[in-house]
Amino acid sequence: MMIAHQYNSYTVNGFAFHTQSYDENRPVQSSGVALVANTTCFERGNNDNQIVDKIIYYGIIKEILELNYHHNGNVMLFKCDWVDNRVHNKWVRTDQFGITTVNFKHLFNTGQNISDEPFILASQAAQVYYVADPIETEWVAVVQPKSRDLYGSQDAENEILGHVNDVAEVVADLNPNVCVSVVAGRVPCARTDIDGVIVSGIKQGNKSRK
Repeated sequence: MMIAHQYNSYTVNGFAFHTQSYDENRPVQSSGVALVANTTCFERGNNDNQIVDKIIYYGIIKEILELNYHHNGNVMLFKCDWVDNRVHNKWVRTDQFGITTVNFKHLFNTGQNISDEPFILASQAAQVYYVADPIETEWVAVVQPKSRDLYGSQDAENEILGHVNDVAEVVADLNPNVCVSVVAGRVPCARTDIDGVIVSGIKQGNKSRK
């Protein structure tokens, strides 16, 4: 006999994950998720040499489910909307500076077909959040926050979220060549890994706030 429970939040790998609906009107975004998978393919021009490559899937958590197999263990699952990454650099792309942007207007594995796989194990999830592109409005940049200390935050998370497990796995660094400092969930306005360009601004009058 199997019993299924649904949650709005779940803590694993040092991160508090939320569903997208639970994230609405909250100051911190916690529904972004990434999955690093290994795939086997043939080396170009050599059908005899197999190589293992890394593929990263980016998504947003829609549902958090616990499958309880009646004293025979339980399984935590995230049901997600996944950006279509089947064509290289089409809807998931990385620029020359190593910044990855994705387009959530183009999804796959939505669950509409019997062959779709919208679920992942919670223990497989790496947390990310998305920053809107001010120019290409359908695109968002991917930022990977650092894991919080499980031991220091577990009591507080238990009070706030109401559902915590003690599974901890090493979360893959999605892009080790890019370093973004994150303080209180904010992305810094200036980058330090490339040279900047100084431009003169236009001075405008002060606007009163209501």
